[in-house]
Amino acid sequence: MRSKIFALFVLFSAVCLLVYAHRPTDIEITPDFKSNSLKVEVTHPAYDRHKHYVDKVSITVDDEKPIIKYFFFQTGNKRIFTVQIPDLNKAKKIVVNARCKHGGSLKKEFNMSDFKHTSKK
Repeated sequence: MRSKIFALFVLFSAVCLLVYAHRPTDIEITPDFKSNSLKVEVTHPAYDRHKHYVDKVSITVDDEKPIIKYFFFQTGNKRIFTVQIPDLNKAKKIVVNARCKHGGSLKKEFNMSDFKHTSKK
């Protein structure tokens, strides 16, 4: 009987944690090839942005060592920041992984040739 109660408690705790924590809903990037900068927008709606926010974003360019940014609060439904990336115009692929403080993450891969073609128009 105790094992059933314990299993029920663990299941209930897991469900409560999943309801409380949720991953970011979207990631968008805007490269600026002239200044070698990348604007990153992570959408993560939360009710209490001082306790529930995107706390870590990692940016990997062409499978090199990631650029990692840490955050300690969120002011709106989006975490927006800019990062300098040397030789951005030579990049082929950028992977952005955003993590919620309470669990859950979203990983999105961007093919840079899509941005290079649109920026030349």
